[in-house]
Amino acid sequence: MATSAADIAAIPADLMQLVEALHRISPNRFHAMVNRAATAAEWYDAVLALRYAANARELRDTGDERVHGLCEEIRRHVARIDDVFQMTLLPASPVQQREWEGALAADGHARQVFRTDGSLHISLLDSDLRGAALHVRRAWNHVCNFTGSWTDFTIGLDEAQAADWQARRARLRAMQEAIEKRRQARSP
Repeated sequence: MATSAADIAAIPADLMQLVEALHRISPNRFHAMVNRAATAAEWYDAVLALRYAANARELRDTGDERVHGLCEEIRRHVARIDDVFQMTLLPASPVQQREWEGALAADGHARQVFRTDGSLHISLLDSDLRGAALHVRRAWNHVCNFTGSWTDFTIGLDEAQAADWQARRARLRAMQEAIEKRRQARSP
């Protein structure tokens, strides 16, 4: 897990090297999508689409082993990016699990975000913490599409969970800054 600001800043730059190498061999729409992204949210959505295509016919099945190899590298690299943009929350106790289930009960769609192990896989970019209350607007489950499912629920976190969310959100802010600086450097 990348933790230093330099490590985090290098992640988008490393991905762009892979995207540019892939584009040189096999021109594709993802090069422009990732380059055109004006915000971290747009950039991450473009990266999610790129990962999906890197594991699908659109990019992977060209018959060129170089393309196949770059697609594999991109998929592994996006896992590093996911580690910054997403977080898995496990309930600390059966009581907390029931509280979370109760908080999501009113929204039939939100109830589907629990994974089989009882965890929630959330977007750090699309969540906010106020005290111990975490408001979540996007989550991933085993049946959602590659961009996650848009939702709207609030759950309570314990101290350790809140501290973990805050530390991960700080890493995300560092990545957002790196993405914005990259964009500003390319702007005329």
